[in-house]
Amino acid sequence: MQTKDYIKFENYRMISLNGMYEMDVNVLDNLLYNIKNIVETEAPITLNILKQRLRDALNVKKISQKALDIIEEKINQLGIIKTQSLYDMVLWPSSGIFEVKYLRVNYQRQIYDVPKEELKLLVNELRLTGEALYREILKYFGYEVLTEKARKYLEYIEK
Repeated sequence: MQTKDYIKFENYRMISLNGMYEMDVNVLDNLLYNIKNIVETEAPITLNILKQRLRDALNVKKISQKALDIIEEKINQLGIIKTQSLYDMVLWPSSGIFEVKYLRVNYQRQIYDVPKEELKLLVNELRLTGEALYREILKYFGYEVLTEKARKYLEYIEK
């Protein structure tokens, strides 16, 4: 199994919640720029990770439902491909590159924020099943505790 470092997009353009709510053209253009570049750099990426990035760009701790609706509208406007995972939507560039060849490492992600296409590479490499598989995956990502949410996600991946 091949791995590579997780590359994180960090060159955000300035956006603000007020600008988003007021439908400021410059803010919405910058939001489009940020979403497009985050997804193209980090794909496949869960909506949860995209929201983390946009919280960084907005300098806020939480994104409201109104802001999330605007973000989802922009995702659709960009033609970003969405696939459903167990807990979250996974976003892909509009070019639809669905082949995952590497497990991305050296970046702290929750197990359920690692797209199933990536985790399947590790599952195939480990050649384990059930509890032994889940424990090894957790160790690989530096976790010790198998939460119920993580267990359900790993069971979903294993199937």
